[in-house]
Amino acid sequence: MIDLNICIDTVRMLLLGLVLAGSAGDGVAALGKAPSIFPAASSASPMPGPKALAARSTVQSNLYTLHEVQLENGTTVREYATPAGLVFAISWRGPVLPDLRALLGDYFSTFKLETDQARMAGRRGSPVNMEGAGLVVRSNGRMRNFFGHAYAPALIPVGVNIQDVLQ
Repeated sequence: MIDLNICIDTVRMLLLGLVLAGSAGDGVAALGKAPSIFPAASSASPMPGPKALAARSTVQSNLYTLHEVQLENGTTVREYATPAGLVFAISWRGPVLPDLRALLGDYFSTFKLETDQARMAGRRGSPVNMEGAGLVVRSNGRMRNFFGHAYAPALIPVGVNIQDVLQ
């Protein structure tokens, strides 16, 4: 005989997993897309909302804008956007590696192809040092201390030294 309570609990857990998986990419911008815009974090909601907890200060210059986002998991993501409003670089630091599929957006397929080729050649794990014409990714760390950055060289505004920006 099937216990109906166990079936209902299983269905609830599956639905919760699907909801969380569907919202995993929410909250941060992707390379080549518009920067994130977040409402102030609200403590009125009993359930955590999107992955981003709050946006910190926005720094703006005539060459680029910096948006800093604190994720619920404690990781900080910085988005560097062109004056036209496209994210040209992203950096991260924190206890959990962020969802690179969400951060890299349309560039993720290039990243995945490169890392799959490296894995086939016997290189596994971190650090990731990928430098291609269309995408540069550096990622390193260990449990509770992940850091890295990614940028699309073609999107870097004229006059911006990417090494100075990502320091």
